[in-house]
Amino acid sequence: MKLDGKAAFITGGGSGIGAETARVFTREGAAVTVVDLNAEATEALTMELTATNANIRSVVLDVTDEAAVTSALAESVEAFGSLDIVVNSAIRMAPGKLIDLSTADWKLLIEVGLHATFVVGREAAKLMIDQGTGGSIINLSSNAGLAPYPGAGAYSTAKAGVIMLSKQQAIEWAEYGIRSNAICPGHVETPLTAYLQDPEVRAGREAVTPLGRIGQPEDVAAAALYLASDDSSWVTAHALVVDGGIVASIYNHLPGRTWRS
Repeated sequence: MKLDGKAAFITGGGSGIGAETARVFTREGAAVTVVDLNAEATEALTMELTATNANIRSVVLDVTDEAAVTSALAESVEAFGSLDIVVNSAIRMAPGKLIDLSTADWKLLIEVGLHATFVVGREAAKLMIDQGTGGSIINLSSNAGLAPYPGAGAYSTAKAGVIMLSKQQAIEWAEYGIRSNAICPGHVETPLTAYLQDPEVRAGREAVTPLGRIGQPEDVAAAALYLASDDSSWVTAHALVVDGGIVASIYNHLPGRTWRS
């Protein structure tokens, strides 16, 4: 029970990586507030975990609503007595090449993927500082934040910003015992990656992944558990890549000698 006695707040927690993180956290003893805009998904997850006697509550809100976020964080502390862990995984997709991307789509993705991560982290840190017991902030970035993702310029830009934001939080809030880290997943099978259901796309992705498979939400949730727990008590300002080796394998795809048997 690595998180016994701790309370977590997870945005984008209704499905995909956020939902699996909620499952893992509750299984490890944490009390969890799940926040998501999708009421149906959030309710289904809450019912699922309540049936296992998990200590979970849910809030339906738009993470770009700063007043609603501040209120939800305060209510989580009131319900569970503390705020020890925050996971920012909310995102909205707006694919498109930069030359064609509308200003509205650009702003929406940056607002949800980067600005809301800043707001949730700022308001959570205030509560953690008042508690005087520190905490762990985990921000979901992407390997697309480490390398440009053609056709997803706003996404790559937001995710790159999340990495730097995490480092900035870590250094500014270290004196209060608050750690902040980013997780950079590769292609993970979630509702946002429905294209992986195409056998040809899936096979192609597996072929270029050094570990030979598509990632699953539990792969990322395990990384989040590590960063949330005391196992990582001396880890901060770090971007943990969970991508099966894709980002590091660029030389595998260049013409000429690959140094493989």
